[in-house]
Amino acid sequence: MKKKNSLSLLKSELEQVYLDQNKIKLQKICDSIALMSINRPGDVSLRHFFLMAKSTMYHLDFNMASSSIQQELTDYFFGIEHWQYYDLCLLFFVTNMISVEHIQAYVTDIIAQYMHKIMSQNTSRMVAPVLIMILESSIMQHQHRITSDLLAKIRHLTFTQQDFEFQTWLLFLEGIFEDDTQKISDAYDIIKRLHINTTKLLFDHILSHYKIE
Repeated sequence: MKKKNSLSLLKSELEQVYLDQNKIKLQKICDSIALMSINRPGDVSLRHFFLMAKSTMYHLDFNMASSSIQQELTDYFFGIEHWQYYDLCLLFFVTNMISVEHIQAYVTDIIAQYMHKIMSQNTSRMVAPVLIMILESSIMQHQHRITSDLLAKIRHLTFTQQDFEFQTWLLFLEGIFEDDTQKISDAYDIIKRLHINTTKLLFDHILSHYKIE
């Protein structure tokens, strides 16, 4: 239970700090976890928490992790047979700093387990955010073939509780990938009409970086 509570607290904190684009706070979180790790060198979850925080830092500028860190994470994900909440949270936070070429294969497994309803309700709620994060990463990494494959796999999916948010993100990311300003505009119109300012801030951050590239 302690591990689950720690994960939930860190998840909420990292989401807020990323939304605020607060590099100073993110560095403090990384330093704090690194300090705890000194006395717990064999604690895998603590190592994962550090990588989640570090990846959130990288996400601000869309940077990639070193090849050794990418390998460390993909080795962990390779060993997963049944995706759990912890695993999907970790994947959600570290996807952006891993080459999508190394994680695209997991999409099929995650979708299959979701569709066959073998996930818990809590775990199922992480599927939509994870798929969107992988799609975003493929676009930001300019992996056009992978993006096309991902869109073919996920564009017809529906989610009981998160479908509206999922479809809005899908519309926005398709607009970027296809260079379709109308789709991007439509996605913005949806969140503006519903006053979803948090999503607007995330859209702004992605779009500003992508257009610079």
